[in-house]
Amino acid sequence: MLELLQIPVWRDNYVYLVRNGDRAFVVDPPDAAAVLPVLEALSVNLDAIVNTHHHPDHVGGNVQLRETTGCAIVGPAHDQERIPGITRPVEVGERVDVAGVELSVLDVRAHTRGHIAYRCDTPFERVTRHGHDGSPGRVARLEGRPALFVGDSLFLGGCGRLFEGTAMDLDASMRVLAAQPPQSLVCCAHEYTGSNLRFAAHVLPANGEIQNRLDGLADERAATGSSVPDTLEREFVTNPFLLALDSDAGAVIAAALDVPAGDTVGMVGALRSAKDRF
Repeated sequence: MLELLQIPVWRDNYVYLVRNGDRAFVVDPPDAAAVLPVLEALSVNLDAIVNTHHHPDHVGGNVQLRETTGCAIVGPAHDQERIPGITRPVEVGERVDVAGVELSVLDVRAHTRGHIAYRCDTPFERVTRHGHDGSPGRVARLEGRPALFVGDSLFLGGCGRLFEGTAMDLDASMRVLAAQPPQSLVCCAHEYTGSNLRFAAHVLPANGEIQNRLDGLADERAATGSSVPDTLEREFVTNPFLLALDSDAGAVIAAALDVPAGDTVGMVGALRSAKDRF
């Protein structure tokens, strides 16, 4: 049984633990101290760490976890000098086996110049959310789905800041993500859903899907404290950075931000700048 578990770390970070029998890998651990007790409680061996990009709140636990467990560290080959302890550089377009699970490497550079994401096509039979102010709980509607481990490239209702990339990079990244299976779970690394949806409702005030999702967010988080992960298909109707790729929603966004209609590069760039100021 393939299982997806969420580990809350620091103030709003999430680590994902993928359990495949007695083997496991974790995605983007900022701190080993949060991961080691979970491994012990589950009686699983850590085969690998999987990193999406180099920021300390995604790789800070690498070295201690490797020293403690002997695990491999998987990360982007084109940015390997910034991934602490990397042992297994992977290329965009590559398929890599991690703990008996095949992952496909996607190019989503924008947040950083080296950012990648990983697609897992094997459905997860068990999905557990665990937020910072809640208790672990299974979410049945999320089970039986594949997953995207997107780091900070995509958030529920939003996307990551452009620290190193350009609006053109962001447009390309959104197109890569939009081409993935819509039933996939979006496993992002932070609980930013509330602020993202408030911005989305500000930009697209007539979008009922966004308002409904925002209105229901407290109930969504009530049991587990987490709104993450959720499905890519839900992002297609509530995330302005993906909606910008749609001609009808894009026209509304373009008018709101004074960007030429059809200029998706201009739209996602203007959206990101507006979110930075929001």
